[in-house]
Amino acid sequence: MEELMLECRQDPAHPGTRVLKVAGEVSIGVAGDFKGALIEALSGGSEVQVDVSALTGIDLTGLQLLCAAHHSAGTAGKEFHIVDGGNPTFRDMATSAGFRRHTGCAYDRACSCIWVGGDN
Repeated sequence: MEELMLECRQDPAHPGTRVLKVAGEVSIGVAGDFKGALIEALSGGSEVQVDVSALTGIDLTGLQLLCAAHHSAGTAGKEFHIVDGGNPTFRDMATSAGFRRHTGCAYDRACSCIWVGGDN
């Protein structure tokens, strides 16, 4: 298992945007740390980008936390995006776990579901 590394920063080009860079593996063993980083990112701006391009593994817990963070962002009137940089590990795990969708869930009133489509 590769150690989880989390870095949350303000995007210098977009002052209202927080970027959470995730590297290593997200699993149930580090779920508390990942959840805390997502909460911190959501509290700091009007838009959150979670960069998973350096992710080497993610389990169902990590995928569920991303889904919950998206829901929380929508409820708070914030934007939430996943930036995967074409990471096949992330895409394969999301697909095999059944997260990829053609339409958003019942909570996706803004049509911004992070699981619809393929690039973010």
